[in-house]
Amino acid sequence: MRIIIAPDSFKGSLTAKEFCDAAERGIRKCLPNADIVKMPIADGGEGTMDCILSVVSGYTESLDVTSAFLGEKRTVRVGFVDGGKTAVIETAEAMGLPSVGERKNPLLTTTYGVGEMIAYALDHGAKKLILTLGGSSTNDCGAGMMAAMGAKFYGDDGKSFVPTGGTLCKVSSCDLSVLWELLSGVEIVAMCDVKNPLCGENGCSAVYAPQKGADAAMVKLLDSGCRHFADIVAACNAKSGVSAQDFSKFPGAGAAGGLGFACVACMYGSLRSGIGTVLDLYGFEAAAGTADYVITGEGRFDAQSLMGKAIGGILEKTRDAVRACGRDSERRIVPVVVFCGKNLLSDGVSGKVLCDASENSSVAVENAERYPNLSVYEISTGQSLDYAMTHAAQNLEAATEKWAEVRAASFPPELTEFC
Repeated sequence: MRIIIAPDSFKGSLTAKEFCDAAERGIRKCLPNADIVKMPIADGGEGTMDCILSVVSGYTESLDVTSAFLGEKRTVRVGFVDGGKTAVIETAEAMGLPSVGERKNPLLTTTYGVGEMIAYALDHGAKKLILTLGGSSTNDCGAGMMAAMGAKFYGDDGKSFVPTGGTLCKVSSCDLSVLWELLSGVEIVAMCDVKNPLCGENGCSAVYAPQKGADAAMVKLLDSGCRHFADIVAACNAKSGVSAQDFSKFPGAGAAGGLGFACVACMYGSLRSGIGTVLDLYGFEAAAGTADYVITGEGRFDAQSLMGKAIGGILEKTRDAVRACGRDSERRIVPVVVFCGKNLLSDGVSGKVLCDASENSSVAVENAERYPNLSVYEISTGQSLDYAMTHAAQNLEAATEKWAEVRAASFPPELTEFC
């Protein structure tokens, strides 16, 4: 029996790697000879690089770069895979929200250190960059990042400076030619699961800046600065004959305080699903095509779980794997089993995925009907939140042992036709 374990973390209680280890312990109590493949998942937030490197052969190198504040330094790591040809850059290592402590202020924070990380990766031979855009403390539209790679931003006095969120409105023109030359021939993929545009009521300033320390007046200033900066970039692109598109409206442009905008508007990279990028690096689809079961999980299973997050991505990739096997293959289905701390889409008895009455989510029902191979097990039923959080590993090990006991009694599994 071949089992893939590919979970997200249980936020605050269980890392994805710890999930893999606990699930393996439970399964091996009843299926000691199972072929178990562990793929801890992250979708672009904190810990993504470590998850990737735990599965894909690679290494990290440390360097000192500018921290979230200009003039200050911070030690970060850049990951390399594919023999050094691909660099994995976790942008939050340079300017993540936890790193600023009590000094949250998106008017002042900068992405300059991210640009230094990219320059380091290119100097060391990388031809592809994978950027994770989760967990930032910034709202500078990636201006700092680009300045570190040679882009020039000028004020009304004609002098160049490094803009931050609070000074984007002071940029009167820019020159991106050195940046474009540096990135020539380099593939850039930004891992991004948010769809927010750069500006407006759904933009990065209005939605995310309050989490980074912005009050109402700061949000207004930041949003105005983002709009102004986007206009400056559009004028630069048009003047250079590069593009006339307004990238500020691009879904995901507002990711990481506008880093998504910089990636598509100035660096000509692509924004891709975080979970999709990780699964592709792992070779998940090929592995799923030979699996008997795929086990995944997250702390809270709800309607959003089936809509582009880790579990949704795993379900889609597993379906693609089955289709790739061919219509005449005997393997028409690969069951996907979710272990979660709390299941908000269940009747609490059968484990069937239902519509959450509190949300009246018809989307949840529609998605459940799309995935007849999905089953969900809540591992902490009846427990207090505090107890469940501190006993997540024990709960998971017990739940997977019970699941494996049933499989051991009925193996080989009965495979149902999947259309």
